Amino acid sequence: MWVLSLLLLIGVAFSGQVCRQYKNFYEDRQRGWFWKEVCVEEKKEEKKEEKPKETAKQEEKPKYKFLPTRVQIPWDILDRISPEDIQKIEQTARYIALMYPTRENILEHMRLIRWIREKSVKYAKLSEYYMRQDPILSYDKPPAVPMKDALLVYRERERKKVLDRFADKMGIVAVMRQDCFECPGMQQVLELAKKEWNWDYRIVYAENHPNLVQRLGTQNYPDIFLVVNEKGYPRFIRIGSGYMTLNQLEDSLFMTLYMEGYINDEKLVVY
Repeated sequence: MWVLSLLLLIGVAFSGQVCRQYKNFYEDRQRGWFWKEVCVEEKKEEKKEEKPKETAKQEEKPKYKFLPTRVQIPWDILDRISPEDIQKIEQTARYIALMYPTRENILEHMRLIRWIREKSVKYAKLSEYYMRQDPILSYDKPPAVPMKDALLVYRERERKKVLDRFADKMGIVAVMRQDCFECPGMQQVLELAKKEWNWDYRIVYAENHPNLVQRLGTQNYPDIFLVVNEKGYPRFIRIGSGYMTLNQLEDSLFMTLYMEGYINDEKLVVY
């Protein structure tokens, strides 16, 4: 019995072990065949965790924004969209029409522009109409009339003083062309200004003075300049290009005098 018990204990002790040759038979013949087996602990190979295969790199997002090739305006809901979103729609439509200038894209964008313009004109007309109905908002309310008239009288009187003071130091030069359509009318305005302001003027034709025209940078005709005599040298300051009435010419002249620092009274300037 004790032998059986001993064998059981040995089996329990060496559970999880296997018996195999300790050495090769031919390397240890003196001990005999039956002594060539020993029990050694079987080493369990640890399974290496397989690393997940590297997933393919995600495709990089494109760095540039691609425009659609067709202008699409949501006409059915355009009246309910906020002005900010309408502005974005117009900008996108303009870019698409610019990059893909098909007939459909250009006409659709121009149709949107016309729709926006009509909205603006409608607002301008209705706002003016409603303001005239409201005595508080009206531009022509009675309390403002005497002040406005007084300002006009003051401006007319003081402008006359300025014109008289600079009559000997300043003049008007108009650059014209023989084939200019508006030039004869501008010459009549300058003749009238000479009588009322007591200022001299001179007409220079571009065909006869190409160097002066190039130096002044004239592109539109007539081109009107204020000429100031500074230490014996003429200084040319552009007043405006194109035809102007006498009142427009005077307003532009005084704006030029104010911007160039020849006068400091803001009441003489029409903004």
